Amino acid sequence: MIRIENGKVFDLRALKDVKENRIKLIRIDCSDKINLHADGATQQNAALGIYSPERCEAIKSHISACRNEYLRCKALILAAQTNDEADAVQFVAPPVPEGM
Repeated sequence: MIRIENGKVFDLRALKDVKENRIKLIRIDCSDKINLHADGATQQNAALGIYSPERCEAIKSHISACRNEYLRCKALILAAQTNDEADAVQFVAPPVPEGM
């Protein structure tokens, strides 16, 4: 809960709750970015090697890069000492490799 009093903003949320919620949002953002370029069937086909080796590698590389970005964000959120620090962490989607 956020309260404004005499023009001052008071963040009354518990840091633990802020961290949990921020991690959930980052996880959703990561999944959305992956699924935007490779839906579930495409991911499964890449894992099974149905596509050309180059395309399979591009898809797997993108998923891995997104996962690494999620883990980077999660570590920053867990290390945050304040609500503002946790809220400031942003997921930066990696570039989509050619050939996806």
